[in-house]
Amino acid sequence: MSQGDVRPIFGPRAARNSFWNEYLMTLPREQLDELHWRRIKLLLAYAYRNSPLYRRLYDKAGITPEDVHTWEDFYTKVPFTDKPDFLKEQETSLFPSMALPEDYHLYYFQTSGTTGAPLREAFTHYDSLRCGDEWAIMFWDCGIRPSDRFYFCFNWGLWIGLWSAYWGVRAIGATVYSGGGMTSEQRIQQILDLQPTVVVGTPTYLVHLLDLARKQGIDLSRSSVKFVSGGGEAGFNIPTTRRYLEQGWGATVCDFYGIGEVNLGFIECRAHAGGVHAVESAYHSFSADPATGERVPDGEVGENIVSTFAHTGQVFIKYRTHDLVRRSARHEHGCGWTWSWLDGSVLGRSDFMVTIRGVNIYPTAIENLLAKVPGASPHYELHISRAEGMDRMLVKIEVDPSVPATDYATVAAQAEAVYRDAIGVRLETEVVPPQTLPRYELKSKRIFDHRPKEERLELYR
Repeated sequence: MSQGDVRPIFGPRAARNSFWNEYLMTLPREQLDELHWRRIKLLLAYAYRNSPLYRRLYDKAGITPEDVHTWEDFYTKVPFTDKPDFLKEQETSLFPSMALPEDYHLYYFQTSGTTGAPLREAFTHYDSLRCGDEWAIMFWDCGIRPSDRFYFCFNWGLWIGLWSAYWGVRAIGATVYSGGGMTSEQRIQQILDLQPTVVVGTPTYLVHLLDLARKQGIDLSRSSVKFVSGGGEAGFNIPTTRRYLEQGWGATVCDFYGIGEVNLGFIECRAHAGGVHAVESAYHSFSADPATGERVPDGEVGENIVSTFAHTGQVFIKYRTHDLVRRSARHEHGCGWTWSWLDGSVLGRSDFMVTIRGVNIYPTAIENLLAKVPGASPHYELHISRAEGMDRMLVKIEVDPSVPATDYATVAAQAEAVYRDAIGVRLETEVVPPQTLPRYELKSKRIFDHRPKEERLELYR
């Protein structure tokens, strides 16, 4: 890399380094654990002193921060927190788990409400810098530099996701083009006119732009765009959608797994090894059995439990994400990072499962297997119903335009075989022509639960 690849705000050494923060990203595991312990102790004291919610929780559990002497104490004595705890406090408080008065607040947001009522969030200036630093780690590792130009497909509303991406762009000193208030057609034209090198949006929306551009006879793979990134849903790590975006945009996907309450959390490294690293400069996380709360060992699937050091306006300690992950504290795939690794990113939801003929199935697994079905497009739906006392799942797959109608039955049979071999149960599959399923401009709706309300998946009640 030449000195001309970066602006003068970074020196030659930074230009040559693929690490945004080499010291923390390569710190040996033992030293990382020591750093986490010091921060956890400070965080517990900070929460107990400043947040009425945490003081009530810890008093009810009969503990104070001074009672937490070891990691075992932290894992077994400190109470978990969950979204209902914060929503209940939100009924009488503007911002739940507040630890700093409003004089310190710089930004106000709310979660997207995917799993129910939105949670109101307050961020200080310090919080915004820490969140931006997390995005900068990912951008820099992907190869993005200050000379790059970002185009945001975002209307700058109350969702923090792409606001924090903007903070990351500011951290690395790159250029920002705003697509706020524009139609999709106008955004496509702006991308052609302004020639950004990075386009940011939800995976669903970036797929939508590709499809719309093709209808207009525009090949975005021939545009100036070299990278696509964003968030809000799992599309970037679903193989079919990822491949569709990479080929359609002719660009590298920069992926992450974020949690709205604590912001980013987990990011992909340049090895693109099929998972994400925990951002251990800003979080402590571990995996627990969803039923018992007991910590599970490396390599086993458990619920991702997160404590953040990067959100001081509000506090989140031992926060239950309900995301199922397979964690490894020591993993080597060539990137040089020492941060813990989630193989396959999020594998499913602890509160998001359906049982088909005695087999527990997570919809995320169905989505990931679509990549193994020849002719499948990134557009699909999962329909859950109940007949004769048994749950059923119908998978609707929209095929690629290159697949002739005479081959639809073959595609359906191949999909059913993939599911049977991987999951051990046959799932009904319906193949539909191109442009049959609805398109979405923000987040997609892929799962439809048609069972009686009291029996539906928790997310769809």
